[in-house]
Amino acid sequence: MNYQQLMEQLPQFADAATQLADRLGLVRARLHADHIALRLTNLADAEAIKSELLGHGKLLSEKQINGRPILLIQLDTPIQVGPWAIDLIELPFPDGKKRRDGWEHVELVLPCGATDKAQMLDAVRQLPAIIAKWPVLSDGSIGIEMKSSCPKGDDEPVTNPTVAFRYDGVTVKIHPWDIRQVLGLMPIAAA
Repeated sequence: MNYQQLMEQLPQFADAATQLADRLGLVRARLHADHIALRLTNLADAEAIKSELLGHGKLLSEKQINGRPILLIQLDTPIQVGPWAIDLIELPFPDGKKRRDGWEHVELVLPCGATDKAQMLDAVRQLPAIIAKWPVLSDGSIGIEMKSSCPKGDDEPVTNPTVAFRYDGVTVKIHPWDIRQVLGLMPIAAA
């Protein structure tokens, strides 16, 4: 996988992510997308794509998480991903697991001030478009996998409770803070 291939995949990924978000009613909810993430299985590919991305932006953050670097690169010019203009790319370096290379998820911000998984799930459940879908989302009968987590780095000012919806290799995640707030690079605004 190289940078050119990655960018050629973007329209197809954007369509799939938009369709999933639309199916969930999240496009109508007009949530801000703070970043997009990709997955790579080859270290040389990750190094090459890092270099290419840094030619189009700057390194905002590099942290060691679970024994590998995870980078956030802020682009000089946002990329269009469906209805979202996104200026931040998450680049996790390979962790030894075999995955499909390419774009993996879009993260949307639901500014609700949630500090744990239960609060975040409750906030997502209250979105008007999700209320009616919740029974079939929570039981998995429509084929959309739902998962929640609550990561927090040692030096991060807030936890980042997240609800992820995955379908056909594409994931749309929802969290309460812009990732820049999670990293302490922007002030925490009241929900």
